[in-house]
Amino acid sequence: MSTQVPLKELVKPQKHKLKTAVKQRFGGACAFCGCVPRFLTLDHIVARSKGGLDVKSNLAAVCQRCNRSKGSRLLWEWWQASPCWNEERAAHFAAVVLVCKIRS
Repeated sequence: MSTQVPLKELVKPQKHKLKTAVKQRFGGACAFCGCVPRFLTLDHIVARSKGGLDVKSNLAAVCQRCNRSKGSRLLWEWWQASPCWNEERAAHFAAVVLVCKIRS
């Protein structure tokens, strides 16, 4: 049983702190394509609809284009088939996001 509080139930200072921490992991750039948009959104790496939690290790800061494109699909299947796939960025992603491993 998880004791995690859903993002929508966090009070504003807690939510802001979590979002800031997630966005800092990639220096303000989209974790998937590397662009530096004006606004970043939070994406659940493992979609909530597939059992993903609202925890820092399951969140990535991404641009709206990547977030919409990925939807609730599995990250590696979507990302490796997309034009923004980058081996170096994927290695960095796997190093800082604990719930993901690069498939062999």
